Amino acid sequence: MFKFAHKLAGLAIYTGLCLGIASTISPTTSPVFAEDSSLGIVMRRGHLRVGIDAAIGGPYMFWNAKTQFYDGFELEIIQEIAARLNIEPRPINIPWANQPENLASRQVDILLSAREEGALETGDTKGKFIETAPYYRSTQRLLIRADGTQIKSLRDMIGKRVGVVANSGGAAIAETYNKNRGNAIRLFSSRDLDRMVIQLRDRQLDAMILDEPVAVWQVRNNPNFIIVGEPLIPIRLVAIVNKDDISLKKAVDKALTEMRQEGKLEQILKRWNLWESQKTLKSTKVLPVTVLAIITPYSVYQ
Repeated sequence: MFKFAHKLAGLAIYTGLCLGIASTISPTTSPVFAEDSSLGIVMRRGHLRVGIDAAIGGPYMFWNAKTQFYDGFELEIIQEIAARLNIEPRPINIPWANQPENLASRQVDILLSAREEGALETGDTKGKFIETAPYYRSTQRLLIRADGTQIKSLRDMIGKRVGVVANSGGAAIAETYNKNRGNAIRLFSSRDLDRMVIQLRDRQLDAMILDEPVAVWQVRNNPNFIIVGEPLIPIRLVAIVNKDDISLKKAVDKALTEMRQEGKLEQILKRWNLWESQKTLKSTKVLPVTVLAIITPYSVYQ
């Protein structure tokens, strides 16, 4: 693409010389060619199509009945990235499991929807996508009722009824713990987060293991809940683009870097009570279960 464009540019200059108009061509006005067309397409269109899933809920992304629009810290990050590119953000609600397919078929330009670093580098999606710079470092946290303060770690959950979201990092922790401890935790796995929160409130569950943003959100909306214990399994959240869309990835990376350097990312995360754990965005770039196997002897079982 780059070489072909150079040939076209050279031909145009040569034609101009032949026509006696070479004096109108200035070296300072030579076009700058991107390594691919992805950013140019988005810029010409004037909006960035972002795959999101409002069903993930607060504070990631959710439907705000008061504003009749999406809300959440990920939405604010999307809006800031688009503003720095001088284009309009256009969130497109797609079920989380279907998002990679929609990105691959170019129905959206980018996914920014609680995607963990390295998570799409397995199975059918391996090699199809590339990740942007991280925008958040997430962990798993233990959520309990304020009157359940005898629970301070996974070890204290032996014999307790513990809720986890199916296929989440919290589920990986609990399932691996049970595998090594003979099903010591009475595990309840579900995709219905709201129902499990009610069960925790009503004492049908003793604790939950949740993504840190979700745990913080629950505490924010329910003063009878508290977070206890150390953060588990640090892993970064990233946006995802198609593997050939290098110029778009670089533009998003630049926006995220500027947001960190200028304090804008901190401002957004503070507004959602998520900044305190963000002293660094460093993490182990491996899948949650693998991380668990590494850190278990030192922290989880102690």
